[in-house]
Amino acid sequence: MFYHKYKKVNIIFLGLIILTSVLRAQINDSTYYEIADSTQVQILDSLNKSMLDPADTVQTSLWPAFIRSAIIPGWGQIKQENPARAVAFYGLSLACLYNIAYNYHWYSKTNEHTNKVKMRRFAIAFLGIYAINLADIIQSHRTGNDKPWPQDMYSDIPLKSPWGAIARSAMLPGWGQCYNESYVKSVFAFGTFFYFAGRIYNDEKKFRETGDISYRDKRVTNTWYLGLTYFLIMVDAYIDAYLFKFDEMVRFAYQYRPEEKTFTFGVNVVF
Repeated sequence: MFYHKYKKVNIIFLGLIILTSVLRAQINDSTYYEIADSTQVQILDSLNKSMLDPADTVQTSLWPAFIRSAIIPGWGQIKQENPARAVAFYGLSLACLYNIAYNYHWYSKTNEHTNKVKMRRFAIAFLGIYAINLADIIQSHRTGNDKPWPQDMYSDIPLKSPWGAIARSAMLPGWGQCYNESYVKSVFAFGTFFYFAGRIYNDEKKFRETGDISYRDKRVTNTWYLGLTYFLIMVDAYIDAYLFKFDEMVRFAYQYRPEEKTFTFGVNVVF
């Protein structure tokens, strides 16, 4: 009788031990899987960081961009691959400088107080734009918004920045072609643009001297030619940047078979 009582107690105690062991094993397994999952996540994160494109982690140097923008507003933004802001700062600065020179010219001739006031206002505006331009360089570097353009032959991104090429050609016609390593077209674009600019200047000068309407009409015509040339230069820079070294990545081949009187075409894509 005593044996049977303790037999039941032993069975219950043995069951509790087994249950405790199972629960402990489950807890250990869950802890193990949690540790394994966190370790796996850490390993994947490290692999992802090691497989990142260098262009995603590398920033351009601050001082080269800062010095460029100190010399010409917008030039540093080109270095930081921010073409929209580059054109904005460059265009606004150029407009202010033009108005300063224009009002100074007429003030020196007529001594009008209005021209003097306008000249001062545009000078203040230029200084403000110049300061914001330099602050933008520093802010872009601090926020990491100054990554160099990725130049990977096997990427789906063009080797040259298309909008960067447009910005360069907008700031100085021919610069975008030079950026695309099309040096002959760069000289041609530069020469054509300033040829029409010189024609406009001469027609305006002769019109003011003689009052002949024909010179005014020529000035208007050459202005249209200048605008069209400026637009085509930017379009050409964009296309050349987008297709830069495309012929090295994709090669086309064809062969004529006289016995079958057919042509065969082939495409060789570099991966």
